[in-house]
Amino acid sequence: MGKTLFITDLDGTLLNKDAKISPVTAKIINKLIDNGLIFTYATARGFESATKVAHGINFKYPAVYNNGVFVQNSRTGDFIEKRILAQEKIGRIIEICETNNFYPAVFAFIDGRSRVSWIKGNENDGLESYLADRKGDKRKRPVESHGELRDGDIYDITFHGGSYEELEKILRVLDLNSHFAHFIAKDTYKDLRGNAIYYSGITRFDATKDSGVLKVKELVGADKIVCFGDNVNDISMFNISDEKYAVANAVDEIKNLATAVIGSNDDDGVAKWLEENNYER
Repeated sequence: MGKTLFITDLDGTLLNKDAKISPVTAKIINKLIDNGLIFTYATARGFESATKVAHGINFKYPAVYNNGVFVQNSRTGDFIEKRILAQEKIGRIIEICETNNFYPAVFAFIDGRSRVSWIKGNENDGLESYLADRKGDKRKRPVESHGELRDGDIYDITFHGGSYEELEKILRVLDLNSHFAHFIAKDTYKDLRGNAIYYSGITRFDATKDSGVLKVKELVGADKIVCFGDNVNDISMFNISDEKYAVANAVDEIKNLATAVIGSNDDDGVAKWLEENNYER
């Protein structure tokens, strides 16, 4: 019998509305892993953030981070694959941001460390919320000018905005070429005075969840992929999976692609589905 890779999104899928793994999910998944389940995750989070929220489960297989920018050892953080933006492509993007008063958060390796840079004093509500949730995060690097946003090996440019329309306008002005991949997604946990908060991520063209998941499939020697997700950044992962399951709280775009809709993230949907279907293969 061939091997199956089971891979899940974290926020809004495996994690509940409080961005935590419930005791029920942890108990079920850990038992299944002990019994041979090849189970891991593909997340928009970086390694440090992901390991903090995923620590209740004994993950041992490689995982996908930053929406496919990195494939890393889920225990040690050692890099298996990196997809960094070309420096010559970044200059134009930063110039357009400066001309149009756009203020992104820029993720890069600077002096061997992962840092997130933003122009201090120009935080909008979305970016302020992001930063507030990461108190004590050593990656934070406030800067004074757009020029400083070019520093290091950049792998992600993220705009935290209020509305979908605002972010759509920014992407239209940036007029991204084929070197870049991008998406606009709703923040799983936040809203602003009753209105949804959206964010947009810009990465290298091949730094998407599908590329990362296919690499993990190769690494574990799997023949089949079964995935779980809830948001638009999971679409590429759904497109390359043999079976794909949307949690009940997923957006319609994901539900429309799904093999089936399962229980919600607050109802331990992923864990219960695995347990009920006796997936220990």
